[in-house]
Amino acid sequence: MRAFLIAVMALFATQVAVAGHHEKSMSAQNIENAATFMAAVLPEPDKAKSLVHDDFEFIFMGRTQISNISYDRESYFNVWLKQIVANLVPDGFRKLEVIDAIGDENGVALMMEGEADGINGLYDNKYVFIFKFKDGKIATLHEYNSDLLVATRLYKQKLVADD
Repeated sequence: MRAFLIAVMALFATQVAVAGHHEKSMSAQNIENAATFMAAVLPEPDKAKSLVHDDFEFIFMGRTQISNISYDRESYFNVWLKQIVANLVPDGFRKLEVIDAIGDENGVALMMEGEADGINGLYDNKYVFIFKFKDGKIATLHEYNSDLLVATRLYKQKLVADD
């Protein structure tokens, strides 16, 4: 009987270890997919699109004229990237790199730094991209950055002091 209990406990411990390993590998896979998406989204949009779920939603978070608008899979690639981003940063980004990443089996946060020539001069911003995954694909993406830099460096808005 004792041998049977030891065998059952060993089997249980093995299952817990395997489950923990699966979560770790899923976390690592999600981080890898998020980083691959960001590296490919501008130069290789078809590669980035392959990582996106059919029910994808993107929102640029903040308080600018382009903020808080929901884009689905098609409008993200055809409107957000090709019309909005391309017009604001016509020569693309010369630097867009992942500084840190945090992830689990459900989502990823990528902290990034970018640098480009915007339509109103140097545009260097820091970003946090929040990814949520569904069926191994990117289901939602929320972008956070400095609204002040977007407004002044990309939209030529001026800061005005309150009276």
